[in-house]
Amino acid sequence: MKISSIVTASLLSLSLLSTYTIAQDQQHSVGIVAGVAGGEYKNSTQDGDGFAQAYFFYNYQALENFSVEVAYNTAAELNIWECEEKHNDSWTCSENNKTMFGMLANEFELDGFVVAIKGQAPISQRNSLYAKLGAQYYDYEFSRNGNHLEGEDGIGVLFEAGWQYQWDMGIGMNVGLRYQDMGELTLKSQNVGISYAF
Repeated sequence: MKISSIVTASLLSLSLLSTYTIAQDQQHSVGIVAGVAGGEYKNSTQDGDGFAQAYFFYNYQALENFSVEVAYNTAAELNIWECEEKHNDSWTCSENNKTMFGMLANEFELDGFVVAIKGQAPISQRNSLYAKLGAQYYDYEFSRNGNHLEGEDGIGVLFEAGWQYQWDMGIGMNVGLRYQDMGELTLKSQNVGISYAF
């Protein structure tokens, strides 16, 4: 009875120690986050909806609950297709080329480079809430048929908050809300991501 208790306690201790060691060794992570955003431009009364975003990041955990993140952020307009059923079960589809923010532009492109500080508040062993605050160098352009109409580059602010889950094997996922202030353009997005810690 005593020996089985000692063996059980020893195995449990080793298991907890190995989990702690794995968590300590996984200071690096890489991942991709995708989302859909809506925005405002120059206080336009017509909001722009339907921007697809991708966010590729590298994260280094400097302290237990704080890390430094560098990322590349890109976005483009979502092309919405409208389909109508014609006679004899045939369909006609066309691209909806709505203009954005009351301008003639129907195309949008964003490139951004982000440096951020990320903090996390553990809820359980694998669950945590997180928030990140960063500076973003941005370069965006509105165009129509490939012709530049308006654009801007500069330094802006990025803020994101959400929930994340991490499995022991290093794979993680997150859902979050992001806000980007890029001068005259702001974007708000809902995002889902996957990451790998090593």
